Amino acid sequence: MIAQRLLIATVALALVGGLTACATEPEPVAETEAPDPTPTAVETTEPAPTKLVFTMPADCTTILPQTRLDAFAGQSLELLGGPGSVLGNDYFFEPTPEQQAGGISCVYAQDGVDRSSVLISVAPVSPANRADIINDLTAQSLNEATTDDNALTYGQQGDEALAPAIYNVITQESWIAIISSIGGPAFYEEAVTLANEVAAQVYR
Repeated sequence: MIAQRLLIATVALALVGGLTACATEPEPVAETEAPDPTPTAVETTEPAPTKLVFTMPADCTTILPQTRLDAFAGQSLELLGGPGSVLGNDYFFEPTPEQQAGGISCVYAQDGVDRSSVLISVAPVSPANRADIINDLTAQSLNEATTDDNALTYGQQGDEALAPAIYNVITQESWIAIISSIGGPAFYEEAVTLANEVAAQVYR
């Protein structure tokens, strides 16, 4: 009887030990790969281009870069007419259209030499006078075009005999006009270059 109890106790302990071993043995865990980190898209915005502002020059001494002034000096072209010049506005018998629009006109020429002058004018443009300026230029039968910046241009090539080279640029804020007393392809191209140089001075 005692031996039977010992046998039962031994079997019970063996079962308990087996169950304990089964219970404590960790179950295998399936390995999972960590997901690849997904890069977060970062939106970048280009800064808006700074709009250049037109400033009406006070006189003729600031409308051209120094390189152009040096070139004029090499051609013996002096600032004879317009504010800041030798003769000031007394050079003109009557106001130029640009002066009538509230602007300035500047004459570079060789003193006493006919047909050596370059007239450079700058005037402010507003909704009140823009249409009248455009109508006056259109009435002169000048060639009309539009620049890449949506400015209107009115010009003529002219010739070396009689007709001057003329180039006008009209934006929403300004009117820049160049008249070379001598026309022709070379002087017309120079007029266009002069207008661009003036624009670089009055737009900052």
